[in-house]
Amino acid sequence: MRSSHLKAMSPRRRTSGDSLFPDYPSNARSFIALDAKLLPYWHLLYDLCPGLLKLDPPEGLNLFRSFMTWAYRHQPAQGWTFHISVCRWLLASEYAPRVTTAQVESLLSAAAARWVIRDTSLAQGILLACSVRPLTLIDWKNQDAAQDDDIQVLPPARYDFAWSPLSRAGVAGFHRWLRIAE
Repeated sequence: MRSSHLKAMSPRRRTSGDSLFPDYPSNARSFIALDAKLLPYWHLLYDLCPGLLKLDPPEGLNLFRSFMTWAYRHQPAQGWTFHISVCRWLLASEYAPRVTTAQVESLLSAAAARWVIRDTSLAQGILLACSVRPLTLIDWKNQDAAQDDDIQVLPPARYDFAWSPLSRAGVAGFHRWLRIAE
């Protein structure tokens, strides 16, 4: 009897289509202390971009609450574009006047790093651009493929946030900017 009870309680295995994080909680606006369900988002935000804590010292709780409320309403993708969604929200939030280029760059770097880890295409690198704060960033899957490309020769991105996959040819193989969906 006891073994059947334990069998029924065995953990569900995560399939490749399952999200790493639980759904955005519906009570994000009302939480006081961080619930264990929210810790993955907290760490995803502040561990990769600790400079964001300067916007809401000392622990960034108000910024985090505001973002989670927005995230519940808008359900941003949890893939490599997650940090782009955070940046887009941040630049439209009450914190926008205090957001620095370094903070935007850290969010773009976090997005690029997640793309490098998750992408399975033949692309060797990613080019990211933010037109709200003139900033362009390159990251490579394999640092041996990295080149000292001059990104000044690229046309400006027509979107608030844009990306382009790169081949081994680097910036010389640039085709066009692709919009990062909201």
